[in-house]
Amino acid sequence: MAQEGKLEKIKENVWKLEKDGNRFSVKRYQSSSTAMKVKHVHDELHSASFLHIVPVMYEEDRLLFIQPWLDGAKAVNFKKRADRTDSLAALHALHATQAQIDWHASPYLHPYPLTMKWEDRIVRFREISGACEAYIGKGQVDEILFYALNAISIVKRTYQNPLNGTLLHGDVVHHNILRDATGVIRFIDFDLACTGPAGTEIALWIHRVLPQIDYDIDFLFDEQPSLKKLDSASKTLLLFPNELLREWLHFFTLSPAARERQAKQLIPFTESALSHWPKLWYDVERINI
Repeated sequence: MAQEGKLEKIKENVWKLEKDGNRFSVKRYQSSSTAMKVKHVHDELHSASFLHIVPVMYEEDRLLFIQPWLDGAKAVNFKKRADRTDSLAALHALHATQAQIDWHASPYLHPYPLTMKWEDRIVRFREISGACEAYIGKGQVDEILFYALNAISIVKRTYQNPLNGTLLHGDVVHHNILRDATGVIRFIDFDLACTGPAGTEIALWIHRVLPQIDYDIDFLFDEQPSLKKLDSASKTLLLFPNELLREWLHFFTLSPAARERQAKQLIPFTESALSHWPKLWYDVERINI
């Protein structure tokens, strides 16, 4: 199918296909195991009549993943209350599919390696810490490491990955959560899908939202009452400066020119996060009592 129409490259392994007046998203995976996992997740969610996905069109080529192009769809904006509310509701619905689907029985899904992933991020951040100092100074680099090391110590004592967890999308960045032209939230890119506690992914969603609301955890929990049901171990995950580590690690994968452009956003982002982190730490401990 992909060879029969007009292809426009969107990024390295994604194209827009135009054929017979219709448009499609075409993604080619390098790994057959990832392609099989993503197709399996879509099959299971489709069988459960899960609303918040995009239909899949199957090809003989197992590495190809084709879906209708969502004209008019936009990535959610976590600055907007409606997008926060609706994306969180869709995420709750995704996690609730465990009532219909035994995700842990899937041969394609593995438990989310949260503590291992975060410890690896700390190790890799230490490796680039000298380069980071050229942009934000030793004091801010030391602050990031201080919060990261103290948080991971607490997380390792409290975090559990129960076998009765559910499907996690695995990458709840805003551009993987679309609002289509009819207003329905759609999840895309299940490449990192895995299993684990629903609270883990809710905490990761909160990590993405907090910079957009000045790290005001009380405001967010009042706005989204379902968050008050979050268990203590999941709230503890909010102590970890995940976004800072992730952004700086990504920063040093960029070309020098792109790095200089990104620094204009990343430096004030870092300064803002660190200025809010002491109060955020206090607020998380307070709501966790």
